[in-house]
This record gives sequence, structure tokens and C-alpha cells, in this order.
Amino acid sequence: MRSIGRAIDLLELFDHRTPSLSLRDLVERVELPKTTVVRLLANLESRGLVTTLREGDYTLGGGFLRWARLASQLWEVDETTHASMRRLVERCGETTNIYVRQDEVRLSIAQHEGTSTVRTVVDVGTPMPLSNGAPAKILLGAAPDLIDRVCSEPERMRADVEDAVTRGWAVSHGERELGASSVAAPIVREGRVLAALTISGPTTRFTEERIAVYAEAVVETAKEISGAGLGRVEVML
Repeated sequence: MRSIGRAIDLLELFDHRTPSLSLRDLVERVELPKTTVVRLLANLESRGLVTTLREGDYTLGGGFLRWARLASQLWEVDETTHASMRRLVERCGETTNIYVRQDEVRLSIAQHEGTSTVRTVVDVGTPMPLSNGAPAKILLGAAPDLIDRVCSEPERMRADVEDAVTRGWAVSHGERELGASSVAAPIVREGRVLAALTISGPTTRFTEERIAVYAEAVVETAKEISGAGLGRVEVML
């Protein structure tokens, strides 16, 4: 199990900002002995999950392609949902995401970027903490037993979650990232919160007046999606 965890730690170092890394970088970032890293890389490379570039750096291997295609098919929301998200972007101008809870983290499974030059964008599929942010408050509303486990200030989060449940939407300012704000509302199917629909952007645009407009738009769109459904991804939630 330790070897599996270490291998995953290595793979998680690669992303769109750092698609390739040298052996030295990998050793420094994963904080493991060089011999251990070399052994792990050799094991991953033999399975096509890591490959060596001409200059000697490492990157993800082609073996991930089949998993990437499968994950994309399983976790893709349907076109009706995408259309609703696009209309929300047109209405508010801010980036919209659909977040789902996976155990003790949340992640975006769908995103449409805002129309402004300055906008917030997240990496779809990247785990984020459940301890902060408007979507977290919505998702924790359906799993309040997790609050004590994931939040350093559970009483404050519990109050925020109760407020979100009461009014039907949540707001946050600078909780996950300084200068970023978001408004979220629940996507509900058969009485169960499956996901959180969110718009996010610079805090300077999320004034009290705009938040009221944003909240109305997000709630209406979330209800629209709730009525139509997310598509076959629902079996995963």
C-alpha cells in the first residue's frame, strides 16, 4: 500500500502547468530518496503510465489515455446541462462549475469559463477541500456529519451550512483563494443533493447588489438542471 501511495504522489506532481519534470525535481518535490523515486518511475514506465522524454525529463505515459477516455465518458454531464451552464455564463458573465463531493473532498466535473478577461478558473477533476468555499457549504448541507472532520472551525462552518440550507444558496469571499468569491446552489435529484452549481470570480465584482442578482440566477439554473437531470453521470453520484 505504501508503494501505491508513493506512486500516486509522484503522478500527482504532473499537471498542465508542469507536464514534465526532471528526476531532480521529482525527488525534491516528493521528498523521497532518489533510489526510491527511480524504482517507482521504472515500475510506472514499464506499465506505460510514465514515459521519458528525449531530454531526460519524465511525463505521463500513453497508458493513461484509456483511463482518461473512460473517466471522461463516465463523469461527463449531458448537453442539456452544458447548455444551462452556458446560459448562466451569458447571464452573469462569471465562470460556472458543477462540484460533487468525493469522500472528504470536492471536485469540479464541468466548467464553462466566464466572459471577462479577469476570471477565475479551476482544474476540472482536481480535488479541493470541503472546508471552505460556497460549493463546500452546499455539499456539506447534505453531509453535515463531515463538518467536524474536515473543518478547522466547525462551528462557523455549521452556521454557514445551516444558513445556506435555509435560504437555498451559499456565498463565500476569499475562503479558498484570496480575492476570489463564489455563489452556489444545490442540484437536487429525487430529494438528494447530488452537486453544487457555482459561479465564481474576483471579489471586486461580487458586490452586495450583484450577489443578489447572481444568487437568483444560480438558484434558477440549479433548479433547471435539477429538473432535467445531469445525464448518466448521476449513477456515479
